[in-house]
Amino acid sequence: PYYLGGEIQMWDSLKVASPEMLKERFNLDIYIGYEVVKVEAAARTITVRQKGTTLETKHEYDELVLAMGCESIVPRSIEGIDRPGHFVLRSMEDTAAIEEYMATKHPERVVVCGGGFIGLEFAEQMKMKGLPEVHIVEMAPQVMAPLDAEMAQYLHMELRSKGVSLHLSDGVSAFKEGEAGEGPASIASDVVLTSGKTLRADMVILAMGVRPSTALAKEAGLDLTPSGHIKVDERMRTSDEHIWAAGDIVEVHNRALGGDHTWAVALGGPANRQGRVCADHLAKVESPSVYKGTIGSSVVKVFDLTAASVGVNERMLKQKGLTFKAIYTHATQHAGYYPNALPIHMKLLFHPESGVIYGAQAIGKDGVEKRVDVISSAMQLGMKAPDLADLELCYAPPYGSARDPVNQAGMVAGNIINGLMDSLTPMELADIEQAGTPMTLVDVREAAEVEASGPFPLLSQSQVHVPLGELRERLEELISGGSLTPGAAVVVACRSGQRAHVGARMLRLQGFPTAKILTGSLLTATVVAEMRRESA
Repeated sequence: PYYLGGEIQMWDSLKVASPEMLKERFNLDIYIGYEVVKVEAAARTITVRQKGTTLETKHEYDELVLAMGCESIVPRSIEGIDRPGHFVLRSMEDTAAIEEYMATKHPERVVVCGGGFIGLEFAEQMKMKGLPEVHIVEMAPQVMAPLDAEMAQYLHMELRSKGVSLHLSDGVSAFKEGEAGEGPASIASDVVLTSGKTLRADMVILAMGVRPSTALAKEAGLDLTPSGHIKVDERMRTSDEHIWAAGDIVEVHNRALGGDHTWAVALGGPANRQGRVCADHLAKVESPSVYKGTIGSSVVKVFDLTAASVGVNERMLKQKGLTFKAIYTHATQHAGYYPNALPIHMKLLFHPESGVIYGAQAIGKDGVEKRVDVISSAMQLGMKAPDLADLELCYAPPYGSARDPVNQAGMVAGNIINGLMDSLTPMELADIEQAGTPMTLVDVREAAEVEASGPFPLLSQSQVHVPLGELRERLEELISGGSLTPGAAVVVACRSGQRAHVGARMLRLQGFPTAKILTGSLLTATVVAEMRRESA
């Protein structure tokens, strides 16, 4: 996408290596234009066919490595999916074909089917290139599946603010020949959505996901997982002792959940390390490395925002029935008094008793991936959520704060695990509201903040506003006036959650032992309210 958008301008810079370089430097024989069509594991042979011909030859092997990666999902059941002007984007050849099409057809209306990494990057680049009409069609209610819905909402707002049209919870039912109507007919297709809406497209990008290219492995009799990936051990060896596999085609240990949990994650970093592990064992190095599993660190740029995540999300934790706690913080990427301090919206998921970190998600304009990388490292070293508070990280006003956003997330988690505090997420608050369970929200923002932003969303029940600096001295007045009842359910909120913690601690020491904080407070609640409004 970055080449097609013009950010990467040199075609040759996309080429990591050439057959000539690999031969000269490593004495490797590279066969371009040949395809392995059969693996006979018992005989330890492969059958190779030259593309474009029926010529086949058989070759013996001592050890075989399978690294075919994934293939784009192109549902042939959708009418017209193979129409001209439709492309996938998985290879240099795909990129060249799209480049030629754009140079000759000059498309102005692009429909991107799928809101994953490739879909988002392509949509961004087409808009930055100046195309007037860019649509993303996504069957799920959100883009970027590794993120939870409320975190993906930041991306939704960014995409729309830059002129990208989102069609969520909607799929494609057919691609039809463009017809004349209001404006020029589409060059590629009229894209008919399951909702009945029709989008005119001069170019269509099919970014509907990927599946592992494991047909050869299946035919060879290798053990596959229920998802169709190849089973491997920590050496990357398959069920056949002479066949190895690495990359997007394998399913490996889920390092975020531990135990016997496995998953398949199509990311370049894990694939690279898996290849190194294979090489260690094939070369019989003295102390070969092993693959300890994938933790799922990923990042994507969407216009001015960076979104990064590691581990599993809340959705997966709920699917697996695991106990967890979710907290939100909004600390700035560097000292607040230094120019251009910007918030990093962070979500941390952990076990409320053991402190095991399950995952983290962060979104912002600067310093995002750095923080997620730190949490990823902590997870891989077995650190617990409260340990994040003790990490000594680089600090100078242009680069960070004395209390880094990672430290702050660890402090909040530690307060919960140590029993100093408990919390509700904005989603849990909305569920309480919907269930009609009595709950009083104590808003400790300043009067000017309330006047500027209004009352808290998601809760139409009792809201009591008292600035934090007045809470202690006015508590008796609030109780005698009936605004607060000792022992009743109370949640304290502010703009981001820091003052809410202080307020809740005051209340816990003054007859409200179950007082909670609204984690993320107004900043997260506003995003959740917008998400729910859009999905209603």
